[in-house]
Amino acid sequence: MFVLATGYNCLGMKFSTYLNKFMVFWVFIGTIIVVITVPVMAPTHTSAKWVFTEFMNGTGYDNLGLVFFLGLLQAGWTLVGYECGAQIVEGTKNAEVAAPRGIILCIGSAIVQGFVLIIAVLFSIQDVDELLESPMPIATFFLRSTSKPLTAFFLVILLVAQFGSLCNSILATGHLFWALARDGCVPFHRSLYQLSDNHIPVRALILQMAISIIVIMPSFGTMIYWKAIMSTAVICINISYGLPLVCRLIWTRKDMPKGPFNLHGWSIPLNILSVFWILFFGVILCVPSYHPVEAETMNWASLMIGAVSIFALCFWFISGRKNYKGPVQTTEE
Repeated sequence: MFVLATGYNCLGMKFSTYLNKFMVFWVFIGTIIVVITVPVMAPTHTSAKWVFTEFMNGTGYDNLGLVFFLGLLQAGWTLVGYECGAQIVEGTKNAEVAAPRGIILCIGSAIVQGFVLIIAVLFSIQDVDELLESPMPIATFFLRSTSKPLTAFFLVILLVAQFGSLCNSILATGHLFWALARDGCVPFHRSLYQLSDNHIPVRALILQMAISIIVIMPSFGTMIYWKAIMSTAVICINISYGLPLVCRLIWTRKDMPKGPFNLHGWSIPLNILSVFWILFFGVILCVPSYHPVEAETMNWASLMIGAVSIFALCFWFISGRKNYKGPVQTTEE
């Protein structure tokens, strides 16, 4: 899938546009089909009281407040990707307005879509314990609620949607690598900065594909590694969202240049709220999900973040501080 998605992105931004337009209709229609079909075909339905008021604690913790915060992990893993619009902004028209509008539209759509799907799923669950014990809970849920042919059909809908998401993630990461190479932040930056004939950072795309495959391979041996990777990724992504906000609050709070799309008087309050949320959520993402904590249930995200931080600091002092001169202006290109 990594190779196929990387190859598709090498075709050019025009093909990425085609994919995104297709994905809008695919995800919208697929969501409607699932939301309508699953509750209609479900043999039994849970009560509204169970859906909206039932509180299930399978963590082993006695503190229900902590259990509630741990439940936010699912939303944290889902509501990410805000940075994609900023990373591919150089390839869009009217970027100063299109990019922020696209980010807001994506977040709003994801919240609405997620809420509708959650309600449909909760009303259609047949056996919660079976889902918790199943190695493939999504397939099990569809199978118990509908039929084998429809389960296969729904899984195809999810597969295509995930492939589209993978393509966009690879494209965004490739552009990020290219931007870092442009600014001299990564090794072999002169080579990675080169574009193909159709103005695509092919070398950067191939590099990020290779790194992704290497990083993900150990997860086939143990799910502990996979869970640590997921938690670490979400924490690092949220930190990357928060750093520009912190810089904006500390250094340019009063003299921030205004673009054609801005938040006016809401800018500072929303920046402060976002920073506090990121700090709080970063701590929650490092808390083990189960108690008592053992090697299998330990949340190793903090260890992985420490390793990444040490590597980044070492790289900065050895090479980065010598080569990095600040963002490079390439308006002529």
